[in-house]
Amino acid sequence: MTLAIRGDRATCLSVQLGPRTWLLAAARGFGCAGGLAIESALLARLGAECRRRARSARFRRTIDRPQSAASSIIGMLSRISADLYACTASHEDYVVAAASLTAVLVVQRRAFVMQAGSTAAYLAHDGDLAVISGDDALDLPGTPVLFHAVGTGPLLDLAISSATLAPGDAIVLLDRRLRSPSERQALLAQLEAADPGEHVLVARFEGDDSMQDQTGAASIRKPAKVSLLARAVAGLGFLLATVCIH
Repeated sequence: MTLAIRGDRATCLSVQLGPRTWLLAAARGFGCAGGLAIESALLARLGAECRRRARSARFRRTIDRPQSAASSIIGMLSRISADLYACTASHEDYVVAAASLTAVLVVQRRAFVMQAGSTAAYLAHDGDLAVISGDDALDLPGTPVLFHAVGTGPLLDLAISSATLAPGDAIVLLDRRLRSPSERQALLAQLEAADPGEHVLVARFEGDDSMQDQTGAASIRKPAKVSLLARAVAGLGFLLATVCIH
């Protein structure tokens, strides 16, 4: 599988985890952790954890299988969120630092989107742009109010969605949700630019030799809430199953 990736690497992350597996992420937040802006600290820890786990033979065996790869990334994000919550000395009454995060795991021709906050992921397919991430923010004048974010507690609440990719499709990560048709058209117009803009990461899917279905039809599933604690108790299951969060 090939992904052609362009965009802002300062506020976004792209890591190849296996021959047919990539992790893409965009973050935006407030406050600091370890002397870095929280979004920089989050992406740095995520990249370092990916590289550390890539040295494990067990990780390399599972990372190219969609469900096991997604479960591994969910566990990784949960651990990083808990570490950031602890190191910033936040507590349930006052959050010192937190970050919105959109992480997209591409395995073979499947894209699993893991969402917490106001960042967003879109799928560009046949000249159209469709949102494939959840929306965990309430827009108020000047700033969004986050319902869920990384670093706000010992457990991480994520919205999970998925999409099937066809050759030529592009995944677009942004630090915000597009609110108008004109914003979507402007983004579509700049997808092929060498520099698509600040806080934008574009990953173009260029095909997979193992693909059996060559129809090119994209399939998008709506987000479903996931509880990591319930997932650990009940087993891995399907990512799109709805679980009550405690």
